[in-house]
Amino acid sequence: VNNHTRLAVIAVVVGLGFAPRQARAQDRPVVVIDAGHGGSQDGVVHEGWVEKDLMLEIAFVVGAEFARTGWDVVYTRTGDVDIERPERRQRAEAAAADVLIMLHAMGGDPTEHGSEIYFDPARPKSVALAHNIGRLMEEAGSPALVEPRDGDFLSSEVATAMIEIAHMGNPAEARLLRSFVFQHELGALLVVAGEELMANEPGSM
Repeated sequence: VNNHTRLAVIAVVVGLGFAPRQARAQDRPVVVIDAGHGGSQDGVVHEGWVEKDLMLEIAFVVGAEFARTGWDVVYTRTGDVDIERPERRQRAEAAAADVLIMLHAMGGDPTEHGSEIYFDPARPKSVALAHNIGRLMEEAGSPALVEPRDGDFLSSEVATAMIEIAHMGNPAEARLLRSFVFQHELGALLVVAGEELMANEPGSM
């Protein structure tokens, strides 16, 4: 099964009923899921696997987990299209989202492992979200580096975490990224991180 066929199957399985939209149900939290890269921007390419395609696949699965637990889900992209980084943030803000999760993967040395989570240190909710994710990653057995980062792609209005999920250059982690079981477990973990944030809001964004 080639990458595009696999992606199409997953889109049908998890349901594209969660496509981008502006309206939100009353009192339902909103998560925007951003699959990194797209269009002319492949991201990491390793042994025939392309980051932009794999992140879109994972985004659909993660979105299904959020929807299953009562969140409204918006995707910044549902196909192979170019979207500039600031526009990704703007789409989350336009959707009045509570949480923006940006999904990426790393290349690098095959001996490297673990995840990295970036956040805007000036935004308490983003700090809390990133540390929630990092703690849950560690509890699940994945070393997690949680670090501040500047950039106009990080929202000042929406709690934002940019997640480098794993290393595509590491054979074991590459297999994990392609595993439906892992993708659903990641989605469930991110739901918990979002629920913790909503239950313990640290004041201003």
